[in-house]
Amino acid sequence: MSIFVPMEPSKIAIVVPVYNREKELVRTFASIVAQTYRPLHVVLVDNGSTDRSLALCQELKARYESDDFAVTVAQEAKRGPSAARNRGLSCVEEEYVSFFDSDDTYAPEAIALYMQAFEQNPSADIVGCTVEMVPETGRPYRAKAVFSNRVEPHLFHCTLGTQRYAVRTALVRAVGGWHEDYMRWEDWELGLRLLLTTDRVVWIERPPLVHVYLHADSITGYRYTPNSDDILRAIAHAHDDVERSGYPNKRRLHRLLLYKQMVVAGLCHREKSVRGVEIYRLTMEQAGHDRTLRWFLPLVYRYVSYGGRGSAILAEWLLH
Repeated sequence: MSIFVPMEPSKIAIVVPVYNREKELVRTFASIVAQTYRPLHVVLVDNGSTDRSLALCQELKARYESDDFAVTVAQEAKRGPSAARNRGLSCVEEEYVSFFDSDDTYAPEAIALYMQAFEQNPSADIVGCTVEMVPETGRPYRAKAVFSNRVEPHLFHCTLGTQRYAVRTALVRAVGGWHEDYMRWEDWELGLRLLLTTDRVVWIERPPLVHVYLHADSITGYRYTPNSDDILRAIAHAHDDVERSGYPNKRRLHRLLLYKQMVVAGLCHREKSVRGVEIYRLTMEQAGHDRTLRWFLPLVYRYVSYGGRGSAILAEWLLH
């Protein structure tokens, strides 16, 4: 007589917001099915799609769900990936969660390596990785990676971008989840809150565990002017995050955030948009009577406007 042994509960969930991704979702979901780690829980959240995305989510659940591969299909009417991620987060009972975009792919060993890192580092709150960027034309390339648990590098380089880490579910909930009132840089702002709360971060430096596909309507996006209002909202929230935190040198972070905002002004100017001048004026007004900022920020604006790169190194050294 055989004895039934219950399957071990999943320890990690993958939350995927879906909006009009009928063509890309099959590729993304196939990369999740191909994960070597089991058991696994996948949460697909349709965000009001007008194509067959919701039906496809239900078809994928029917086709692939098994004893060690749970699939939850949820819906969120409020537009925006952050609202969809928060809806997905509400479905997660696992100890860890990874948020993923519906047009990217995991390497087959990604989740196994995340979980191995958590098991080998029991105090870790976050396990991060590198990603490979896949442009529409040209060869894939490894994205810049900064392996740090400090706040400052994240401000400059978004070390905790959406696809770059897995995290304790309780920690994401403790910091308030995703802000839903803007659709760009929301991962940068959440990453800031996470790093203001914990420095227990472990990095998997290689291989890249995620392939990010760059295209005009990708969730990630890569132009500044059309997204500038959302970016300014994210930076404003970041100032609030810093002020509410226990960080010992809040003035330093506020200054670095103004530096970051001026970089955005320069990038908008480089795109030949009047938003560059508008954000420049706003940033100088916010700098007030800070003498260092008042001579340094105009230099940053001009430097970035004309294609300069790498000013973050100077900013971190200068803005104490």
